[in-house]
Amino acid sequence: MSATNKEFDIDLFRPHHLLMNSHAQSIYSGIFVKGEPFEYARKRFDTPDGDFFDVDIVKGKGPSVIACHGFEGSSKSTHITRLMSVLSKIGWNGYAINNRSCSGVINNNFYTYNAGQTEDLEQLIRYVSEKNSNLPIFLVGYSFGANLLANCISRPKSSLPKIQASALISGNYYIEPGVSAMNHGFSVVYQESFVKSLIGKYKLKQKKFPDEVDYEAFFSSKTLYEIDERITAPYFGKSSASEFYSFISSATHLKNINHPTLMLNSLDDPLSPPACFPTNEDLSSPNLNFFKTTKGGHVSFISRDISGWLEKQIICWFVHNLGLS
Repeated sequence: MSATNKEFDIDLFRPHHLLMNSHAQSIYSGIFVKGEPFEYARKRFDTPDGDFFDVDIVKGKGPSVIACHGFEGSSKSTHITRLMSVLSKIGWNGYAINNRSCSGVINNNFYTYNAGQTEDLEQLIRYVSEKNSNLPIFLVGYSFGANLLANCISRPKSSLPKIQASALISGNYYIEPGVSAMNHGFSVVYQESFVKSLIGKYKLKQKKFPDEVDYEAFFSSKTLYEIDERITAPYFGKSSASEFYSFISSATHLKNINHPTLMLNSLDDPLSPPACFPTNEDLSSPNLNFFKTTKGGHVSFISRDISGWLEKQIICWFVHNLGLS
């Protein structure tokens, strides 16, 4: 594994003996490794555009951690519940944002979310800052949520409160290679799940917004690229899916992040392959600390040596930065 910062290092990661394959790592952790039980309290946030998003909260007395889930995930995603379980145990505040339509309730407006729409996350950050003004704020993003969070802190739509530190896990900072990876081999299984989920949501929206887009083209799409080429790109005024992906990719903006940021990716990640990783130029800021492991899958990192390896790296990074101004 490698890093750009010598003051902080992560523990050696060795995959569990039964989870040496990247797909086995990713699927097992995504289904079965949920963390110990804890209780959420839900808060709904109304948005300036007449919509809403839901946040599930773990209440504590320590620092506040805001977590962003992966594509078509939610606060119930296992990577989120594992972290929130740890936060509950150590007495910190946890805020698990659900992107619009991901909380189990379809949002009011036609469109749901993309990695360039950071307004909801910014609204939550400001709320947490105002509610707990004397407590540090930490941010975590996983997969799609890592790119969303990276966009939020590198090119926010409005001024943000002080962030103590962030952690970006299994991020696809250049989006198109990750989308393309799902067209090959076993990874098509992930894509089929994503496409099915999106089509299901927009079949519900068709009743309320019957003339918004070409639904026949949408529902006949077999890949995420087709959906973005036919529907998403034109909806946002882009000429192609590639142009849309370039617009919402965070890689070239990472150097604008103004606080310590841990970045962790695995070289065998089936959804965020190395072509999604930022370049050395993208990582030129001293605030960025990029680590790579040889194994680990996608948002998984189930270790043979350390239980809860990923969550411990995140918490250690936050504790490392607690005393920094």
